[in-house]
Amino acid sequence: MKAAFLGTPNIGAQALQSLINAKIEVVAVVTLPDKKIGRSHSETQATPVALLAKKNKIPIIKTNSINKDIDQLKEYDFEYMITCAFGQFLSDDVLNLPTKKALNVHGSLLPEGRGGAPIHWAIIKGKKVTGITIMEMVSKMDAGDYYSQYKIDIDKNDTTDILFEKMSALILEKTGDSIKEIDNGMKPTKQDENKVSFWMNIKKEDAKINFNQNVNDVYNQIRGLTSKPGAWTTINERIVKVHAAEVVDEINTGSKPGTILDLNKNGALVQTKQGIINIVEITLDGKKKNTIANLINSSYFKVNDIFS
Repeated sequence: MKAAFLGTPNIGAQALQSLINAKIEVVAVVTLPDKKIGRSHSETQATPVALLAKKNKIPIIKTNSINKDIDQLKEYDFEYMITCAFGQFLSDDVLNLPTKKALNVHGSLLPEGRGGAPIHWAIIKGKKVTGITIMEMVSKMDAGDYYSQYKIDIDKNDTTDILFEKMSALILEKTGDSIKEIDNGMKPTKQDENKVSFWMNIKKEDAKINFNQNVNDVYNQIRGLTSKPGAWTTINERIVKVHAAEVVDEINTGSKPGTILDLNKNGALVQTKQGIINIVEITLDGKKKNTIANLINSSYFKVNDIFS
């Protein structure tokens, strides 16, 4: 088997490693260009997928648009094209390059969770189970037939960071063997269009905390957005990113949602529409991440101030 692999972040690198472990010959890797880092942007950092490909002496194509740079990929012969967390919408010309199939490792149990941020939304929506789907790519977003699905539990305290780790481990374990099963004749399953939902990339307004909802929904929103892009709110005309919180109670004190009820060494108790949430860790005005305990005596906020 010969395959081309397209991916960028660490979760994509786990899929690539799984192909390598399964003895699938990866003839080329496509990933984003190196990222400039440091204050002066004088240094660059390769993507996790590029680093793994280099380690394994796999040819690398670095591009912001493989649709435009398709000729570079045409130089290689491969039966399968496999993507995982690549982040570029592929043209039909690119999808038609493999002699057998173009496959994607997607981070939800399709048809639920089509789109670019399925791991974030699974937590935001309070799901207890998610998983990965290995599917055939078509020109319509995440609409192809699927071959394999593997489930994973979401614990009530899982953040996006934790779920990414769980998902990465599952992808590392299952991807390579699943591709070999497909090559051996596994039959696909059509998606039920009546059960389709879209979990698209997180927009700024999606990350704004809505305290006018149940405390569990607020909690899910906060843990579903760590550490990127980060759930945010405002207080006293300052932007606050909230990184850690916990559900305290489901009672309603009668205070306006977003009101700080108490400040102590354990955090800031805040009223939601139904219930109280304890905000523990924040970033304020672009400063470093900090605990509420370290900010009690600051002038940033006080009891009865309102997050909005």
